[in-house]
Amino acid sequence: MRDLYDIIGVSKHASQDEIKKAYRKLALKYHPDRNPDDKEAEKNFKEAAEAYSVLSDDQKRSQYNQFGHAGVGMDDAGGPGGFRGGSVHMSMDDIFSQFGDIFGGSPFESFFGGGGQRRSRGRGSDIRIKLRLTFKEIAQGIEKKIKIKRSVVAPGAQFITCPTCQGQGQVSTVQNTILGHMRSTSVCPHCEGSGKRIGNRPPESGPDGMIEKEETIKVKVPAGVEEGNY
Repeated sequence: MRDLYDIIGVSKHASQDEIKKAYRKLALKYHPDRNPDDKEAEKNFKEAAEAYSVLSDDQKRSQYNQFGHAGVGMDDAGGPGGFRGGSVHMSMDDIFSQFGDIFGGSPFESFFGGGGQRRSRGRGSDIRIKLRLTFKEIAQGIEKKIKIKRSVVAPGAQFITCPTCQGQGQVSTVQNTILGHMRSTSVCPHCEGSGKRIGNRPPESGPDGMIEKEETIKVKVPAGVEEGNY
């Protein structure tokens, strides 16, 4: 298995800020939205996220520095998904949660630990819309009204405290390692970190109690914008 510092592209003595910046560049480079249907990019994206999940945690980083991959419960087989058991296993949902935390603008707290802090849903995908503009509009700039659809809670939907995580949004597991018992925390798989689950679901909503709502928003197009750059 590759050295975690090599995966992120930093030295063993790198600061947390340096590790975070390096991971941010890799996450942007290999993000699935930028590399659709690219298995190699997906592999690199997940590998970087798994390495960051260890190096961004002071305790796990210390264990890795002392004992190598075995110190953090990593499989010798290597490659993405090479973490054994529940110690640092990450699904793609977990990775995107971590990704949202790194880039800001989301309510996620730190990926591991955090004293059982609740996590809310992150922001959704960006919306791409094609607009026809006249030469005058491009030259002077303009404000356009456009219609979009977004997911909202359906009227009448009721949510209950998630019984799996007791509303904490996180679940803890204990794994036996060569260092003894290791406790780890991960996002609750049943409520996806929100601490809530749908109780009463209106028939017109989806399984998560959400419906699509059409709204009209205003978009400011700056003067001199080029095709595909805004």
